[in-house]
This record gives sequence, structure tokens and C-alpha cells, in this order.
Amino acid sequence: MTDLESAARRAAVVEALGVLGSGPEERFDRITRMTQEAFGVPLSFLNLVHDGLVTAQSTQGWNQGQSVPAEWVFCATTVLTPEPLVVPDTVLDERFRHMPAVTDEGIRFYAGAPLSMLDGTRVGTLCIMDAAPRTFSDEDLALLGDLARWAERELGQAIDRGRVRRVLDGLVPEPVVVPGHDLATLVAQREDGGGDVADWRLVAEDVLHVTVGRVSAPGRAAGLLAAAVRGAVVARTDTALPDAVAGLEAQVTSDLSTGGAVGSLFHLRLDTTSGHADFADAGHGLAVLVRADGSSRALHSLDLPMGLQPDAVPRSSGALDLGPGDRLAICTPGVLALDGIGHLDALADLVRSAPDGAAVVDHVRTLLPAGEPAHDVTLVVLTRR
Repeated sequence: MTDLESAARRAAVVEALGVLGSGPEERFDRITRMTQEAFGVPLSFLNLVHDGLVTAQSTQGWNQGQSVPAEWVFCATTVLTPEPLVVPDTVLDERFRHMPAVTDEGIRFYAGAPLSMLDGTRVGTLCIMDAAPRTFSDEDLALLGDLARWAERELGQAIDRGRVRRVLDGLVPEPVVVPGHDLATLVAQREDGGGDVADWRLVAEDVLHVTVGRVSAPGRAAGLLAAAVRGAVVARTDTALPDAVAGLEAQVTSDLSTGGAVGSLFHLRLDTTSGHADFADAGHGLAVLVRADGSSRALHSLDLPMGLQPDAVPRSSGALDLGPGDRLAICTPGVLALDGIGHLDALADLVRSAPDGAAVVDHVRTLLPAGEPAHDVTLVVLTRR
């Protein structure tokens, strides 16, 4: 994701929170007040970063609701990474010594933790400042992190579900042109977010990553948890496959458990030059390879869904080689729930008989019910030319 895309996504999610311009709220002020007292600093902020601005949603020692250009303050840097930012002495740090907060307001110390929503988008910071340099211990850092998690929960509770649905609709991946291959895709989502995970992207120009999965959760949590899983996948595009799956699972298991959810995932990495692909299946089991000669086989493992795999059992991985005319279809359970499909063998028959992947997707689209689908429906058909 480019910096511009990340900024646009952040602005959309901040808008979805529905709190900008809402005035002082005790639930946020309580957090900044406790943060100020815990560290004994004159200034504490819960800031939202959006549209090139940083807005003080809650603050102690400063002007509530004030917005300043992002380049004037530290939080515009903090929000770019998942880790906290600590600046013990601002005048000794080349990144910030000429910033107006330092030169005009006399800020000499800064510590801030990014605030993330369930879909992984960092929307702002919880931070403290002082007019004198300070040291910041590991214990201080841990405390700031705990307070930031509190702020995240309060922000998350403010989300209007309809707005979030519109935000998540905008996060469906755009079509990509894959060298030497055709990639046909279909994503149909429930209005309240049914929980499908879908992502495809080119990495380093000649490696295609495809992720299809499913989060099952009570109520409306599935869509947000699915977005969190997708964000965790995207964050690991440069990580080796076994480490990426293990790291993703470690990141999302707590959220899935808290939400009473179960998540499955099929993740593929294809070298578009050679046709070789490595894949991992975390309890998904809905991928089928159809060879040019008409033979087919399901791709799956004995691995359990995310959060259910025993710690003592490492995740497994598989490999395949796509030849000319070979097709790989990956779907979510919503596809198999459609009239005329029913099971993976039927999907394989459709892939085998269709002239190309686009025709498979077009046929499945005709099976969708009028209006809102009963289930999320995601289908990816990858063909090597």
C-alpha cells in the first residue's frame, strides 16, 4: 500500500469514527487526564490524524479540538509505524528540532503510541509532552502502551457500523495485471460485513500474493475482524511464508478469541515467471487446482483454523507448479452455498468446463440472489497462460 493509499484509508476510518468536532467527551478526557497524572507531565493528548491535519480530540494542558498541520507535530510521524515514538530531547533530534512545536512552543520531550482500529488502520496517537528533556524507561513504555489500548477500545466503541461497512467496502482490493497469468475475482459482501477475507497484490513486480479466508463471529464483529486479518496479512508481504503465517496468527488470535470468532485462511505466493507457488492453508480447505488436461485436486492441509492450532504443532505449507492452461480456484463458503455449486467438486467442474477464469466468475455472479447476499461470496480464479 502506498503512502497516499494509507493516508486516504486513515482519513476514511477517522471519518467513520464519527467523533471529529463532537466536542469534549469524558470517556476520552478521562484517558488523557490519567495519562497526564501517571507520567507527571504538563501536556497529554489523544490526537486523530486525518487529511493532513492532527486534531486534539482530548487534551490536558492544551486547546481541546484544535487542529494543526500534520507537519507541525510529532504525531504525524508516530502514526506511520506500529511502534511508539520516544524523543528524549527534541533539540538533539534532527527530525524534529526545527518543528514549530519545538521552536515556537518549547517542547523538549515527546512520547507517543499509535492508536489502531480492528482493521489495522492507525488513526491517531496517545502522547505526552514536556518542556524539559526526560528519560523514558521500559516500564514507562509499557504503561503508555496499556493506556493506548484503552484509548483504542474507546474509539472503537464510537464507530457507527454503517460507516465502517462503507469504509470496508472501499478496501476490497483492486484488480491487478499479473504477468503471464489471468486473475479473475468476485467479492460480494453483506451490508453488515459477513467476514470474508480477500486480498491480492503484486510484490516486487513478479510475485503474486493471494489471500482468501473467512472469519466467523457473532453479531457484526466478523467484518471488522476480517479486515484486521487482512491488514495483518498485508503487513507481512516481505516475510517468509512460514514466519508470516505464524506472525499473523500470533497477532490476531487474541482479537479472534475476544470476539468469540474463528478464522480460516488460504495464502498463496506465486512466482509469475516460473509458475511455482508456495501456499499455506489454516483450516480453510477451499482451493482446487484444475490442470489443463482436466485432472483436478483439492489443496488443503490438516492444519486447524487460526487460534485453534496447538502451539506444539507448527503450521505446514505446500507447493505447486502452474503450467500453461492450469487454473487455480480459491473461494469462501459463500460460493458453495449458492444454488448450482454446493461443493468443491462442482466448482472444479465449472472451472474445467468454462472457457476462461472470467467466465467462471461471470457464471457465479449470475447465481447471486437479488439484493443483499445471504453470505459473503469471494472467488478467485488464477490461470497461467
